[in-house]
Amino acid sequence: MTNKIEKDIIKNLDTSKKYVVALSGGVDSAVLATVVVKKIPNLRSIFVRHNQKHSKELEESANKIAKNLKIDHKALDSNLEENSSETKMRETRYEILYSELKEDEILLTAHTLSDKVETFFINLLRGTRVRGLRSIPKMTERTKRPLLGVSKENIIKYAKENDIKYLDDVTNFDNQIIRNWIRNELIPKVDEKFAGTIEEKISSLITEIESIFETTDLDFKYIKTAKGYIEIPIALVQEKNIKSNMYLSLLSKTLGIPSLQKKDIEKIVKAINDEKKVDFDNNWICGVSNSLLIFVNKKIWSEQYKTKDKEFGIFKFSSIEEVKFMNNWTAFLPNEEAFNIGPIKDGDKIKVNGKKIKVSEIFRNYGIKNVLKEVWPVVSVKQEIYWVPGIRKSDSLIEYEKSGKSNIIIASIEKSSIENY
Repeated sequence: MTNKIEKDIIKNLDTSKKYVVALSGGVDSAVLATVVVKKIPNLRSIFVRHNQKHSKELEESANKIAKNLKIDHKALDSNLEENSSETKMRETRYEILYSELKEDEILLTAHTLSDKVETFFINLLRGTRVRGLRSIPKMTERTKRPLLGVSKENIIKYAKENDIKYLDDVTNFDNQIIRNWIRNELIPKVDEKFAGTIEEKISSLITEIESIFETTDLDFKYIKTAKGYIEIPIALVQEKNIKSNMYLSLLSKTLGIPSLQKKDIEKIVKAINDEKKVDFDNNWICGVSNSLLIFVNKKIWSEQYKTKDKEFGIFKFSSIEEVKFMNNWTAFLPNEEAFNIGPIKDGDKIKVNGKKIKVSEIFRNYGIKNVLKEVWPVVSVKQEIYWVPGIRKSDSLIEYEKSGKSNIIIASIEKSSIENY
């Protein structure tokens, strides 16, 4: 058992690299650090203070483990309040660990096969899509999880065989926490009733799901993105099949959401069926426009407008010296200090053919709906709207252009395809 676990841990590590162990004071990270330090000369450890009950005891345990192994060790503070959620603690922990990580270092976390199976159940019971059922990846760009193929039971056996000191986190026995309920009640009851272990069965299923993602042919060219913007053809996500589920999973990744749950899918279906704007998580809103499902992050767009850059979401504004022909994507404007680019406000109007018309009405006439309407840029001069790029120019702008001024601004829409997943 000892040799097998050591081989599992070391086989994917490079002795020339520098590693940092996220040391919790518990058995998993204690075993990980003990094995790695035997083979890896460049190793240090970090403990993150979660400010929860028994955090002090776990910190003391982590300190002792690092001291016994004679590795550099650091404890870092967090701003977590007592009784913070597991999700909040995980997000904060990674944020702190990554901020401490040096460019040439790789983070090692002590997630086990048992953690992977528990996460599978959590995601399944929350109604996640297929991508979420892949559970915990063995590695990401800056993180490796060498214990992910080893069960918790075997980790504990290894610790006993090698006299490794650690502290049991008493919160692991609080079955009010979903993960603990799955670990302490659900999985043991399933194992009682069925031959073989549920851990082995779920692990095999996760491997199959991962292989499907690796082999299924997805066409990414139809999915377009920009800063604070995502679009995908409705047809790609409407069918109930494996490809549709995988496209939805891709959306979750791009939106910065770990996995789309049942409630999230219901929001998307509502946006498609009702053709109305729907609020999403992380400041995203979604809606439908011209057979496309569009996601817009108003907070990101707002920040771009405040910086007065020349790029706003999918829109790019450039100054040019001359133009061969004029259209609604090109305008002669006063110098840069005299005009402003931003989203429309309630009641905004533009003067067209001698009449003041609501900009929202102009959008409606041109099929610019809900989510796009809220972020589409308008150009104003002295608080008067001169130009809705790609759609309309005001009477004032048309008159100004006759003056022969040469400050030419061209607007364009630029989106990128997602090249890989």
